Amino acid sequence: MSGVFRRFLTATAVSDTANGVFAVAATMTAATTAHSAAAVAAVTVAATLPWLIAAVPAGVLVDRLDPVRAVTLANLGRAAAMLGLAALIWADVALTVSVPVLVFVVSCFQTVVDTAAEVVTANAVDDARRTRANGLLAVSTRLFYQFLGPALAGVLVDVDQVLPGLLSGLACLAAALVAAQLPRTAARVDTAEASTGFWDGARIVFSRPILATIVAVGGLTTIANSIFFTVLVVYAITPGPLALSASQYGFLVGAIGVGAAVGALTTHRVERWVGRSTTLTLTRVGWALVFAGPLFAEGVLLTAVMTVGSALGGMWSVESMSVRQLTVSRGDLGRVSGASRMLTYGMTPVGAAIGGTVALAVDATTLFAVSTVLTLLTVIPIRVYLSDRAIEAATRPPEPGLEKEPVSGNEKEPVSGDEGENDR
Repeated sequence: MSGVFRRFLTATAVSDTANGVFAVAATMTAATTAHSAAAVAAVTVAATLPWLIAAVPAGVLVDRLDPVRAVTLANLGRAAAMLGLAALIWADVALTVSVPVLVFVVSCFQTVVDTAAEVVTANAVDDARRTRANGLLAVSTRLFYQFLGPALAGVLVDVDQVLPGLLSGLACLAAALVAAQLPRTAARVDTAEASTGFWDGARIVFSRPILATIVAVGGLTTIANSIFFTVLVVYAITPGPLALSASQYGFLVGAIGVGAAVGALTTHRVERWVGRSTTLTLTRVGWALVFAGPLFAEGVLLTAVMTVGSALGGMWSVESMSVRQLTVSRGDLGRVSGASRMLTYGMTPVGAAIGGTVALAVDATTLFAVSTVLTLLTVIPIRVYLSDRAIEAATRPPEPGLEKEPVSGNEKEPVSGDEGENDR
């Protein structure tokens, strides 16, 4: 890696670690303070609700500001909220209310960070290397947010409940300082062509079959995923049928994260071997395999099945982001990304509500089967609307005025071999 993207990836890794520490520690604080499942649920809702209500405003903000500046300001906002929670925990002030409120604030800033990251990457990396760059960003999320962050959170909470908020806030401040040193990468877009309306991102998504299909498939799979994991924890942990201990269940979920990280890291190679459309199709097969796993496997076999399935499924976020970056102009990318995330990530609480409600009337295996079938059905629109030819036809022409840097190697070297045109 080199240049803008390397420094940005460093800032992302630091802020992802901070986010992982903060999210898990906040949940632990809510559980130990109120000793109530409702308090924990309030934190969970506060952490996911911003994707429904703040993702579109975040996209507008990213398009109207320089995306690097947006990342810097959002990380400063997260740092202030995290340090504020540490202060309230130290003072033991109204934690039942303040924890979910500040988690909500941090998550709102997170929508800006994630949306801006997509635009920064699109501006800093050329088309041939973009899938690889997106994969590295996804790996940062898997390793630092989903693994290192939670592991540190447990250790820090055991020492002192103030430490997670304090160190998370300082880490976000460090990420903001790194991001502030990056050169501005905003695209030079003709203002007559750049839309400014609040809902223009959603309008663009629904006016283009490729973008609408990505959102529909992503949203349906998010619902299936939320249904699955809502009932899996009860099904898996003793006295559930799988009879796993809490640590065994944690290892199972961790294996899914490892698989997704491997898939994200290898997406650019799979894309080169089989094409974008087949790669997208394989992601649906992968998640269906995860959801169907408990229906026919247990123990080591179940872990292996879920790891392999998530490795395939983990390629979706990378590939779908690359398609957006290839087909949407830079002036609209922030809003399109924000609208897309609202319509996909925002389905998480919807799926959880469906899973929790329907589980009262049917058993878990039925819901596992429903999640599997729903995911496999999304293969149909992928094959119809997301063919390689359709994606190629929708690819926007190169935009002038953007200085891009390669993801790796010497930027002065000519593009060749598996680092060049074959990456398309």
